[in-house]
This record gives sequence, structure tokens and C-alpha cells, in this order.
Amino acid sequence: MNDLTNAARLARLAEENTALIENSLDLIALTDAEGYFLRLNSAVTEILGYLPEELVGRNYSELLSVEDREKFQALRTELRSGVSTRRGLEHRWIRKDGSEIIMSVSVRWCALSQVTYATARDITAQHLAREQLHKSQQQLQVMLESIGDAFFAVDREWRITYANRKAGAFVNVDVGANIGRNLLEVAPDLRHSDSLGYYVKAMESGVPCSFESFWEPSGVWVEVRAYPSEDGLSVYFHDITFKYQAEQALKKSEQRFRNLFQQAADSIVIADHELRIIAANGRACSNFGYTEEEFLGLSVRDIDCGYTYGEDLAAALSGGQTQLVRIEKRRRDGTTFPADVHISRFEDGGNEFFQAIIRDVTEREEAQNRLQELATHDTLTGLPNRALLGERVQHLLDTCPPTVSVVAMFLDLDRFKEVNDSFGHEFGDVLLCEVAARLRRVIRPTDVIARLGGDEFVIAAHCPAGRTAAARIAEKLLDVLTAPITIAGQDVIIGASIGISQFPFDAPTKEQLFQAADTAMYRAKAAGRNRARFFEPEMAVATRERMTLETSLRPALARGEFELHYQPRIDLRDMSVLGMEALIRWNHPERGRVSPQQFIPIAEETGLIVQIGRWVLEEACVQTRRLIDELGRTICVSVNVSARQLAHQTFVDEVRQVLLDTGLPPACLELELTESALIDDIERTAHMLRELHELGVKLAVDDFGTGYSGLAYLRSFPIDVLKLDRSFVLQHDERISAFDFVKAFVDMAHALKMSVVAEGVETLDVVEFLRSAACDEAQGYYFARPMPLGELRSLLANEACGAGGHAGLATISSEEC
Repeated sequence: MNDLTNAARLARLAEENTALIENSLDLIALTDAEGYFLRLNSAVTEILGYLPEELVGRNYSELLSVEDREKFQALRTELRSGVSTRRGLEHRWIRKDGSEIIMSVSVRWCALSQVTYATARDITAQHLAREQLHKSQQQLQVMLESIGDAFFAVDREWRITYANRKAGAFVNVDVGANIGRNLLEVAPDLRHSDSLGYYVKAMESGVPCSFESFWEPSGVWVEVRAYPSEDGLSVYFHDITFKYQAEQALKKSEQRFRNLFQQAADSIVIADHELRIIAANGRACSNFGYTEEEFLGLSVRDIDCGYTYGEDLAAALSGGQTQLVRIEKRRRDGTTFPADVHISRFEDGGNEFFQAIIRDVTEREEAQNRLQELATHDTLTGLPNRALLGERVQHLLDTCPPTVSVVAMFLDLDRFKEVNDSFGHEFGDVLLCEVAARLRRVIRPTDVIARLGGDEFVIAAHCPAGRTAAARIAEKLLDVLTAPITIAGQDVIIGASIGISQFPFDAPTKEQLFQAADTAMYRAKAAGRNRARFFEPEMAVATRERMTLETSLRPALARGEFELHYQPRIDLRDMSVLGMEALIRWNHPERGRVSPQQFIPIAEETGLIVQIGRWVLEEACVQTRRLIDELGRTICVSVNVSARQLAHQTFVDEVRQVLLDTGLPPACLELELTESALIDDIERTAHMLRELHELGVKLAVDDFGTGYSGLAYLRSFPIDVLKLDRSFVLQHDERISAFDFVKAFVDMAHALKMSVVAEGVETLDVVEFLRSAACDEAQGYYFARPMPLGELRSLLANEACGAGGHAGLATISSEEC
């Protein structure tokens, strides 16, 4: 029994050691005596861009830059001469894409087995930072050595951290030999000087000070400036015994200030105590449109838009505090711009002055407004999205007088799918924009209009006349949509079905109000379309149909009625298939294929999605593991996870167990999450996602930007992938092109160490567009529709054999997505 237990422990230890190596962020390699790779872990892919199997059999020196190859030969000789271990060797390596990186390498030579164990990590950034730091330190040292003052700095324990040669010469000591020593040990005469009291006070109060003091050992007067900081105290001083020398030093100091003043990147204005402008730098003249002479005749109020300088601001400035305020500034031509203004107060010759550093923040505010608009508005039509709709309708309900009703109208276009199928999604988007524009024209300014997604719109309004007023609004909406719309040179009559519900008669809350309007809208469609229907209680009968579907859904999993289809994901760099998204299909014994759009919402609401989602996860992992074994290549599978699944405390354990049971490497599994699921309970979700991330599983946000678009959570969660909704790629905006927007989106994601997957790609133009924007991956009908496992296996096998091009993938399956 002990032997079996020990064997099991050893097996588990071996497995854990293997996992530790494979999941290491450092490159770990084993080479033979000649430097040929015998084995590498998976980190080589992220660091050098090679798959491990691509480097097995190749020589270590092939990956080194030419100038570093001699170091490799010297290292081999050194390891065999008795030095078995070397650490922290820096070599320049060549990545697969040809770029050069700097690696820190540690090696151990095993003479017994004639192999070398090596670990390496990318230190390019650290190397560059080190060089920059060294350069900065050199520049700082040159600067401090070149200034006219003697300078020294001490830490909070009064140990000398730096002193220039002038400071050392002043007390007749060698600077280099005294770094790290206590200041009073190096300059004991300070104990008897009043300078020490000033230093102590500055250090304790954190307030800079300047003073003149007599230095008795040398018999000279010095002018001293002491600047405290969190790290200690910096002191500048110089001999002012000779007034001429002092005057010359002052002139130089004034000239340096003048240069800095004129060369500053921000506008700088200096005013006297009555706020008359006495100086303005070149950038201020350029930004405001005044010459320097013209500025001198102005008051600060002449370039402000009515800003009031209150007593609180004056008190803070008098206390030595720099204040940041937002002020609308006015140029000479009357135009205005928002600015962040840093205001500080100083005295000169007993007179009070104010300095204002002014930064134009127009571009920043526009960017913030754009992000806010993206979070609350539909990117295609510019209408409010679901989140903003909820806010505004709730406001209508809260402000509704007792004798007035609030009407909600769900409007669904009748022939939108036909337009999409006939003309393509691009013209479908043109149609949606025209519909949105027409609806805006006929509603009142106080009414609310929003796009929920697809071809669904919502209108909400106060209706004092109740049904009569609501009917008139609906009639206007229908009339404006029956006029022909020109699409691709052809007139199209679209029509719409409208469902109407009233608060408080049909529903007491906005959620129930929307549900009633949605139910009435479906009744309008069933009645022949292009008409409006008010909600009636008997319409709830339709709910029974839904319950029937729910009843069939409950045993569907046990009966084996589900199957998975897969839509390939394409690497836009080399157009290869690197993975797929698993999509569930329900083969109903009586109804046939039931659309996921029908049964997934029911599964979500009933909680069945938890069991179904677990089955999808297990099945996808099992089938992907088989594909990896059959094809001998790495394949990643993406699985959608519902909010209900994520809410279960055991979800992480379930994922861990599935990976263990199926043998699928964690890096081959990606979990797709919705934005709403992420923000439901941010603290708990963040903890759960960190656990998943530690497993090695990738995490993706599906349809990013179409829901809540909360950019803040990207910093809270360990997200690896953002899936970009097709509407972002096809958006039309006069202020920013689709390319600029997507490029900015991709750059933002890459800056956050995330990759981007574009969804719904249907044309070659979009593919090239995405590649130009540096998008990482894509999926859509242009490449392939969702397909059964057998067809996916054939596709991957054909690709492995080099058969076919990526454009041909779209013909492999005709399954609906």
C-alpha cells in the first residue's frame, strides 16, 4: 500500500513538475553537448515566436546575434573547464519575426549526462530601462557637477547620498570616499553652525527654505537653498562673499529661468497681485493669439470666461499650495477652450505675484466624451443603448404625474433580414441609420428613443391622453417607415411592427413595461406586420408557448439532443486556423433545429444554462483534446460562459476538473464572458477570474463595447482577449474613421497586454482593414460558418496539408450561426 501511495505521489509530483516547467514564464531548455536543443517549454512561443518543436534539433547559436556567437563558444569552453554554472548572462537573441531581444540566461552543465540546462527570460525592457537610467544618472551627475553651486543630498538618516566636487572642496574632503557617511561625521563643524537648524526644520516640516549663513571654518558667507523630499534633503549653496560674483550668478540664474519659461510646452502667464499680466511666454502668445507686448496690457480676466477667483483659492495660494483649476479660456478671436490651470503664488522683492501654467485639454475632453458616448450609445446609429435607455425611462416613471401615463413602444423592423440577405450587412447598417434618423424626426424632444440591437428600437414618452396619444405616436412612426428607402440604388419599403404598453396600467416597473411592450410587438408581427398593437392581458398566452419550449428543454441534455458546432478563428498574421469557438445546437425531436436565440435565453432564466454550460465545456474540451492528438498540433477552443455559471462558487473547480479529466492543456481553453457577467459582482468576479487565470486558462470578453463598455473593469480583471463586435468595424462617424477607431481600440488592448479578435468578418476588404489595424485574430462567414466536428476535422487536416486558401473556408459549411 505504501509503495502504491509513494508511486502515486511520485507520479503527481512528476506531473506537477512538468506543469511547472510548461507554465513557467521563463524559457526553459535542455541542450546536448554541442548546443543543440533537445527540449524546450512552451514559453519559447511567447518569447521567441517559435513553437517548441520548431527549435528541437537546432543549435543554440543560430538564435544568437552574430556578435554574441563568440560568447556562446566561450561559454561552452568555460563550462567544460570546471565551471559548471553561469548565471545572468546577457545575450542578444533573434526572434522568429527577425526582431532582436536581450535575454538573461543562466546555464548549468551536467558532465555526467553531457547536457546543459538553461533558463532564459526577456530583459529587453529592463536593459533599455537600465541604460536609460544610467544615461539619466550620468546626465544628472554632469548637470550637478556643471552647476555653479556646491550641492549635496542626504537621506532621512542624514547619510550623504550625493555631493558634487564643489561641495567636497568646500569642506576639504574627497566626495567619493564619503558617500554613505553621516553628514556631521564628514563636516563636524556643522554642529556649531546655524545652518544645521535650518536643515532640521526643513526636513521635519517638508517646507523648502533659503537663507544666508556664515561658514566660520572658511570665513565666508554662503547662500543656501534646502529642498526637502520624501527621500531626504537636497542642498545647494554658494559663496556670496564677493557681491560681484553673486550678481553674475544671479544673472545666469535669471537667464536659465527665462529660457525655461520661453521653451515650456504649456502656456505660462505671470500676473501681479491685481491680476494684471506682467509676463507671458511664447506658447501663451501662440495659443491665445496675442503678442507679448499686447499681453502686458491685459488682465487675467480678459482671457477668462467669467471665472471667479474665490477666497478659498486665495487662502490656499497664500499657504504655499499650488492649485489646479478648470477654467474656460478665451482667445483673442473670441473662441474658447477648456484648460487645466496650475496656479501658484510667489513673492519677489516684497511684492506678490501669481504664475499660471495653462494646458489646453480640448482633445482630452473630446476623447473622454467619445468614450462616454461609446458607453451609453449605439455605435452605429448614435442612439442611446440599453443602459442609457433604462436610466431615461426610469426618470420618466419617477417624474410621471398621477394623471399621466408613460408609454413604451417596442419597434421591430419587418423586412430587415431580407435586406441583409439581399444586399449584405453593410447596406443593412445603412438602412438602420436611415431608420434611426427618421424616427428621431417624428418624436418629440422630451421623448426617449434607443436601439436595443439588431433591428429593435424602443420609444418611451409621457402621454397625458393615454392610448389616444400613444396611437398617434405609433401612427407617425409607421408612416415615416413606409416611405421608400433607397438601398444600393433600389427603393425598399421596410415597415415595422410596434408593441405598446402603458405605465402604470400594464406594468408597475420599467422591466415589466418593456416585457409587455415586447409581447405586444410579437403579437403585431403575428397579426400581419406593419402595424401597432397595445398590450392586452390575454397576450400572456404566448408565454405558454415559451413554457412548452422550456419543458422540452429540461430533458434535452439527458436525451442527448445537443451537439456542438465550431467556427474557426483565424490568425490575421499568417491567415492560419489557430482555434475555434464552440457553439451549441439543439436538435429538437419534434421542432427540428431550434435556434440558440430561442432556447439560450430560456436556459439563462431557468438556470438550466449551468448544466448545459457544463456539458458544453466538457464536450468542447474532450473533442479539442482528440483533435490535438489526431492532428498533432496545438488547437485552442473558445467556450461561452454565462453569468449564471460564473455566479456559481464551484465554477473554478469545475473548470479545473474538466481540464484534469480531459487532459486538455489549460492554455488551449479560452472562456468567453459577457460584460454584464463581469460587472454583476466585481469583487467576487475579479477573485474568480484571477483563479482561472492562475490555472492557465485564457479569458475573453465577448462583443466588447456593445453592452456596458466599462473600460474600468479591464484594469480589475486579468482579461487576455477582447472580442470586437462587427459594428465597431463598420461604424460610420464623421469625427473619426472606422480604421482610426479600431486601430486605437487595438492599440489600447495591446497596451493592456490583451489581444483582439474581430467578429462577423464577411469580406476581404474587412480582413485587410483589420490586418492594417494590427488586429490579432478574426472569425466570420468570410472564413467559415459554424460547422460540425467532422467538417472542422477535415478543414484542419486540409490546412495541415497545405490544401486550399482561407477564402475558401466560407464554402465548407452552410450551417446557420
